[in-house]
Amino acid sequence: MKVLYDYQAFDMQTHGGVSRCFAELYKHLPPVIHAELGIHETDNVYLRNMGFHSRGFTYEHFISRRNFNLKKVLFKLYYNLKYGHPESWDKRPDLNRLKTERMLKIGNFDVFHPTFFDLYFLNYIGDKPFVITVHDMIPELFPQYYAADDIQIRQKRQVIPLASHIVAVSEQTKNDLVRMMHVPEEKVTVVYHGADSTPYVPSEKRPFDYEYILYVGERHFYKNFLLFAQECIPILKRHRDMKVVCTGKPFDANELAWIESQRMTGRFVYRFMETNQEFMDLYHYALAFVYPSSYEGFGIPILEAYKADCPVMLNCASCFPEIAGDAAVYFKMGEGKSDFVEQFETLYHLDSNGREQLLAKQRERLLLYSWEKSAQKLSDVYLSLAK
Repeated sequence: MKVLYDYQAFDMQTHGGVSRCFAELYKHLPPVIHAELGIHETDNVYLRNMGFHSRGFTYEHFISRRNFNLKKVLFKLYYNLKYGHPESWDKRPDLNRLKTERMLKIGNFDVFHPTFFDLYFLNYIGDKPFVITVHDMIPELFPQYYAADDIQIRQKRQVIPLASHIVAVSEQTKNDLVRMMHVPEEKVTVVYHGADSTPYVPSEKRPFDYEYILYVGERHFYKNFLLFAQECIPILKRHRDMKVVCTGKPFDANELAWIESQRMTGRFVYRFMETNQEFMDLYHYALAFVYPSSYEGFGIPILEAYKADCPVMLNCASCFPEIAGDAAVYFKMGEGKSDFVEQFETLYHLDSNGREQLLAKQRERLLLYSWEKSAQKLSDVYLSLAK
């Protein structure tokens, strides 16, 4: 059976949850599924690791390896005239979209799986079935953070009802989808994310010479970073040698100003990891990984922390209890009363046996998630559409 994936997620992200999910599923599909990607060249790190050419490869090898103005013009004319869109006077055509459109027109596939919500493919797909994946319903649940005419919201409303089948990444996401978009439950299959199976051995050298609480990823809106940071202040005052380490983007001006206003300069630390080993070590040596978000579609960092043997603390919200079960320390965090400080101190003062019991639960929970299992369940969806 042949499945075609498009370019959208990989053009949107050099790295990130959506493109990582599709790359892992693509790699782990069982032999009964022959999958192709509409990718000509890319800067997505997951595809680059799989051997795809870097973006610009085609241009670099066109006529000459040298870059000059006439080359840009000839490149644009050649590819636009050969593959379409000659009226588009961009210097570089959208090669991945053009490749996907060509593959759609040829029609040598049984099921199409777009990696995001752009409806361009409806012009080419004919009567072939297509599957759409919904990773979360965040824009619909938090409209105060999105424009009324947000393109993702509009496209989801249009494409989801037309899909032959829908994949959700958690029961929470499925329930929100069914409730908010009135999709029949039988049209939605839950396919969890998987855990990275690459062996991890902690480095002997610790990333820092102090104790720290770890925060991973974006810090905006529903992520509750500011609430989390405020809750950390009494902890940091009580434990003078402890800090909060954050990954993702560097602190912006507003965050730095807030940290200074709280007299916490130097107690909130930003760290960029250049390698996966550094990233996993950051988890491994943390006192705890804390996920204070109000909502997530799944929460891959939970599995990363499990793999690194890092104690996990989760806001008791959204899909977190579904994904983590009893393999986490839960707290309540929102606009009302929070018990994060109490829960953290309880975790901090666990003896070695109590800590090992928590980590043992996490290791056992991790066994539920693998990309092989996820890809097998997804392949079952494809095969059901071909009957």
